Amino acid sequence: MSRPDPRPLSRIAPAFAGAMAWLGAVLGVPADAAELGFNRVNLGWAKPAERQAIIDAMKKSDVVSVRLSLSAPVDPSLDAVRIAHEAGLRILLEISLNNPDFYPEGTKRRSAMGRSHDAYRLSDLDPERYRVVIRDALAKLDVMGIPVVAVEPGNEINWAGYNGDLTVRKPKSDSAITPGDPAKVAQGIDRYVAIVRVTGEEMRASKLNRDAKLISAGLSDMPLPFSRRVGLEIIPPAEWTARMQASGLDTLVDAYGIHVYPGSGGTRARRDALVRDALSFCGVDRAGKPCWITEWGVANTSPTCPISDEKRAVLVDQLRAIIDRDITAGRVEAAYYFDWDSKTPYSVWRCGGLSSAGRAAVRPVTD
Repeated sequence: MSRPDPRPLSRIAPAFAGAMAWLGAVLGVPADAAELGFNRVNLGWAKPAERQAIIDAMKKSDVVSVRLSLSAPVDPSLDAVRIAHEAGLRILLEISLNNPDFYPEGTKRRSAMGRSHDAYRLSDLDPERYRVVIRDALAKLDVMGIPVVAVEPGNEINWAGYNGDLTVRKPKSDSAITPGDPAKVAQGIDRYVAIVRVTGEEMRASKLNRDAKLISAGLSDMPLPFSRRVGLEIIPPAEWTARMQASGLDTLVDAYGIHVYPGSGGTRARRDALVRDALSFCGVDRAGKPCWITEWGVANTSPTCPISDEKRAVLVDQLRAIIDRDITAGRVEAAYYFDWDSKTPYSVWRCGGLSSAGRAAVRPVTD
């Protein structure tokens, strides 16, 4: 995979890295090595002054790591990365696959018929068009002197909201969701793994990001009954990951991406079971890779100020207890809470400050 390195240590480094990876798998990841942060996706769409204000608020709140998007248009997204870097934040860079430059000219999105986002089909991805954009973005990061912690191509590609190869039930219909064309879904997985390969090649060719981690797209953990209710096809994360593995994913990535949204209702045992199920394929104690939880969250629908967030903080702390155990065991290496300040009920920057749930989301790991 790696290009030849003429330095004398080039023969030693891979063996050393492999030994350290094995040791990490046996002993688990040190708690202070885990990436704990927040999502602020599509920050490039905000005005420049707003980008700066948001990152300044993160810095003042002692946030150390942030998941940002490389969305179209790319240059404003890179400016958001610059601002975060200058503030000293560590960056997980999610590459949005909603960029039309990744697809043949004239490619249309599959309509979600008002149920969600209209989405491009993974089977329409053009790996070489994708390469042009990623190569240019990484070159600009080199010029700006910006290393990132990790790169994550794609988002929730196992769900019809972000993958047009999966189907959407027609409006006013209560019928079962008709599965997407199996051949197209399989082709989409192959195309996705191809762009993961391209991402790794271009990262290794860069100056500052050749050692950044490569994470597969954070997958949706939406339960099948809920997916059927909202009319959007989903393939469970473990099954989707197995399909990507069959296309060669494990030779390319450092970790799998996963999203965890267990809800706030029901019993603690039910929520714990949902989290355990979502993380079931993570691990280095058998074939596979550890996981990066690139999104997780709990909703608080109250719009009032000052916010009452103690109940949500308790739920967040309960989820962190599960995540912390997996971090200590080496099954999970990162957890990015969703979201910082969006208009969704998941946000934790409320009423001009970081809520108690937000503070609980990034507290130090406990054994």
